[in-house]
Amino acid sequence: MTEQPLGLTQLIAAAEAHLPDGVDAYPTQIGVFCDDCGLLSLHDYLVHTDMTRPERLQVARDHLTANEGWDCGAAGDLCPDCKGDEPGMCPACDTAANERCAACGSCRCDRHDTCTRPA
Repeated sequence: MTEQPLGLTQLIAAAEAHLPDGVDAYPTQIGVFCDDCGLLSLHDYLVHTDMTRPERLQVARDHLTANEGWDCGAAGDLCPDCKGDEPGMCPACDTAANERCAACGSCRCDRHDTCTRPA
């Protein structure tokens, strides 16, 4: 037996099953432009009523970074053709290898409360 993709009604019902009471999921179309060349990536996403506009945009940016080779981070939104990642660069926060924590070597995504700075 082959698995059929869920229809819109089933997708929304599945998303709502994981949301708190009183919060509804709904589909929305979000476009993200490459800050360098202007390429538009337009997709449908499921968001919920408690999300702010920046949070909804972050859903699209997270998807593009994880699945389509974009670099959507602190430096902006860059398509796969325009991103110029240096080796060792974190795609989430754009921390280059030479900007990582001197004590632990981690990027800006991590907290550094317990790091002891070298003398």
